[in-house]
Amino acid sequence: MLIPKNLVDIFLPIDDDGYEGEIICKCGCKSFGIRYFGDFFDKNQLTIGEYEELSAQAVKAICRDCQKEYLLYDFATNGYDGLICEEGITVPNEKLTEFTTETDNSFYIKMFIEYDDEEQFSEEILGDEELQSKFHFTLDDRASIWTWVTIELRGVQSGTVYEDFVNEELS
Repeated sequence: MLIPKNLVDIFLPIDDDGYEGEIICKCGCKSFGIRYFGDFFDKNQLTIGEYEELSAQAVKAICRDCQKEYLLYDFATNGYDGLICEEGITVPNEKLTEFTTETDNSFYIKMFIEYDDEEQFSEEILGDEELQSKFHFTLDDRASIWTWVTIELRGVQSGTVYEDFVNEELS
């Protein structure tokens, strides 16, 4: 079962394949504040924005109990297009905005992450001499180079589900 390096301590798989999981802080808390960068496609659906003329989108979760901050997703480091195709840029923390709604400022988080299968990753990434000379990927990097990510939020206060807070194809 693959778990991305940035989520290894907080991603609890809820399906047999490990693609879908809940986010739980190392302290045991399931309630988080959300900070983000991107544009809104719809009222509560984040899409890729622009920063310094490159594509950018990021979501961080801040534990409501211990205040530990976790990077859930960054287009520039987790996305195939953002990282390998170099279309993305990581935005500084001070450019992130707190996500709140009319009723919620704390959220439970579920994520769905899709990766290339091992054979495809080996052939297309590890087998590409130009990519290898630039990035030096190993099979372990497969868990951190995503082809799709979905982040669903559920408001702690209201129970409202923000189903596609992030829903991005990344390759």
